[in-house]
Formats: sequence, C-alpha cells, structure tokens
Amino acid sequence: MIVKVPHNFKVSSLEAPASKSYAQRALFAATLAENPSLLVNLGNSNDVLHIQNIVQQLGAEIEPVSNGIKIHPGKAAIQRKLDCGESGLGIRLTTSIASTFGGDFEIIGHGSLTERPMSDFETFLPALQVKFKSDNGYLPLTISGKIQGGEVTLDGSMSSQFLSGILMALPLADSDSVITVTNLNSKPYVAMTLSLMSAFGISVKNDRYQTFSIKGNQTYKSPETYKVESDWSGAAFWIVYGCIANPIMITGLNQKSSQADRAIMLVLEMTGANFQWQNDNLIIQPNNLKPFNFNATDCPDLFPILATLAASIYGTSKIEGIGRLTHKESNRSKAIQEEFSKLGLSIELQEDTMIINGKGKLKSGAVSSRNDHRMAMSLAIAATLTEAGIVISEAESVNKSYPEFWNICPHQKIISE
Repeated sequence: MIVKVPHNFKVSSLEAPASKSYAQRALFAATLAENPSLLVNLGNSNDVLHIQNIVQQLGAEIEPVSNGIKIHPGKAAIQRKLDCGESGLGIRLTTSIASTFGGDFEIIGHGSLTERPMSDFETFLPALQVKFKSDNGYLPLTISGKIQGGEVTLDGSMSSQFLSGILMALPLADSDSVITVTNLNSKPYVAMTLSLMSAFGISVKNDRYQTFSIKGNQTYKSPETYKVESDWSGAAFWIVYGCIANPIMITGLNQKSSQADRAIMLVLEMTGANFQWQNDNLIIQPNNLKPFNFNATDCPDLFPILATLAASIYGTSKIEGIGRLTHKESNRSKAIQEEFSKLGLSIELQEDTMIINGKGKLKSGAVSSRNDHRMAMSLAIAATLTEAGIVISEAESVNKSYPEFWNICPHQKIISE
C-alpha cells in the first residue's frame, strides 16, 4: 500500500494502543497456567494474532468475550509446527516455552524474521537437555525433548528476548536453575517479563540482572483477569507529533511502566518539550526544542521516531546504540539514514552513534518504510515538517504492531499492492 500523508494533518486526542510486548507475554503465561485467564486490552496487531494462533497450537482454547478473550489452557491437542509470522519476540518466546511441553516441534517464521540469527539458542537449550537444530543459525528451527533445570550462561548483547523466553520456561522444569547473563541490553524488557511472571505467581530471584535463580516445579497461576498495559512504543509517535506539530492529549499510559520506550519522556525533558500529566492523560504542546544527546541502547525501537524529533530541531542531536538496529525488521540505522536523506536530512553513522543534523524542516518526497512498521509511522509524523507532505510505500507494515495507525493518521491511499 502506498499512501500520501499531508503536512498539515491534525490529531487532537487518542488512546494509546495496547502493548504487543506485554500481550504476547500474557498469552504465553495464560497458556502455561493451571486455570483460565481473562486477558483484556490485547489489541489486534499481527504479532499478537500470530501468538494467539501459537497458544492454540499449544493446547489452549480461546473464548472471545465482550471485553477481551478467555484462555482455557490444556483443552486441545498440541500441534507440532508453530508459525511465528514476523515476530522476533514471538519466536524467541515460543522456542523456549514450547520445550516445556516435551516432544518435537518445528518453528518457522516469515519475512525479515528469516534473516534474524537464532544461533543463541545453541548456547543454552542443549545444556538444558533440549535438542536444537537450525539452518546454519537461521529459520526453520527444530527442538526435541523436555526442558530440564540446570546452570546456563547467556550473552544478552544481541537481544534480551532469548533471556525472556528461557525465564518463562524454566520455572516449569523439574529442578532448579541458575542463569548467568553477560552484556545484557534492554533491561527494561526483562523487567517487563519478570513483572508479568510475578502477576502469574512465578518467583525469580534477580541479582542485578546478572544472575537469575529460578526454583523448579513452580506453577503459573492466573490472576483471573489480566489487563495488558497501553503501549509506550506506539504512543511515542504521537508524543513526538505533539512536540513538533499540534497539541495532543494521549490517554491510558502508565507513568510508572517497566516498558523501555517510556524513556521517550527523558528525551522530552532534554529538549525542553512542553508537556504535563493530568492523571493518566499526557498533554503535549509544541514549542521551541533543543538538540539532545541520548543513549537508546536499552530502547532501540525509539530510533526512528527520535530521528523525526531530531529533524524538527535546528542543531545536532546524537543517539547512541545503533549496534542494536542491525537485526530489526530492516537494518534500521541504514534505513533511517537513507530514507530520511530523501527528505533532505543529513544523518551520519559513526561507530555506535547516529548524528542527526536537524534543520527544523524537511523536503517533501517519496520514501519507503522498508516494510518496517516503526519506519512507516515515524515517516508519517515527519510529514508535518514538510511543505507538501510525503508519500510512503509499504505503509501496511504498521499492521505488525499498530493496525489502527492509519485510522488515526489522515492520509490519501494512492495504490494498493
């Protein structure tokens, strides 16, 4: 799909979408639980829909109800081929969690997921008595056997998602486990996993995010109703819109959330943005902003929208942590540099830092999302900095995380692909 986004569109208020990161974790926890769970505010992103399919393949029955879905674990036969779509988190959770069911599984995915390395599983699953095979470190994956407790070491430099998956699986092992983690990035995402597990009655001893001690033979116990938090990642696009375009009120965000992308508020403070909280309503108004220097190592999903924010500010802004961007839906550092350059923005990539030379405005033009949902939404917000809007191809990529985005953001559909 190709859309044209005008430069002068106005959105005055909206409710933040559901967090797909929390939703995917909640679906798995409910499937592992001994009693049914009502999950509220799951959203309908592609990633979440794929995990709903997977938990059904792992024996859960899903009952639609008026305010969400009810998960009845262990009601159906287990299927042995699991399709994670394009969800990076989904495949890393699925692979470890499926091993708690025992037997053989084939785990597949599509699109950019086929280009993401999965070799980290080889460093810890065999040590936990799970046989693991891949295609030279890539999909498809096969696992065999039931996970056992033990001591393993993980390298957390590429992704914390491997750690989240094994953290959720090991409480169901027959014996105790200790995970030692080196070079851990994205600690807030691990905090999110631990918070979710605690809500389902699972205890993990966390020693400074370096060592995790997990008792075996634990049981996931449903809190009966679990409401998924609203998403700081999806809200970040509209937060920046409020800073650079028009006043906006965003409702439903948890100010004390464990979500990594809540760090967008730190950037707002650095820039001198005009914002205030009224209960859980975030109100933002445009004003003159200052360049910023920010380390996004723990929140790499913010990079695209921070590029839009930096473009709106006259001066040089620096964002550290581009090493985290290689294995996303696109090679995001190069994608940001190349697509924003089409709009006249100068971006330099130096070692681990993105240097953005903002001019306060952008040229109109045609760009590609690179089939990356966060690129598509960041470029849509960037249209407000142009004189005649921009044209975005592969705009349907937003369905991965925020399918409602184009219902909110005014646009003209040029062509459907």
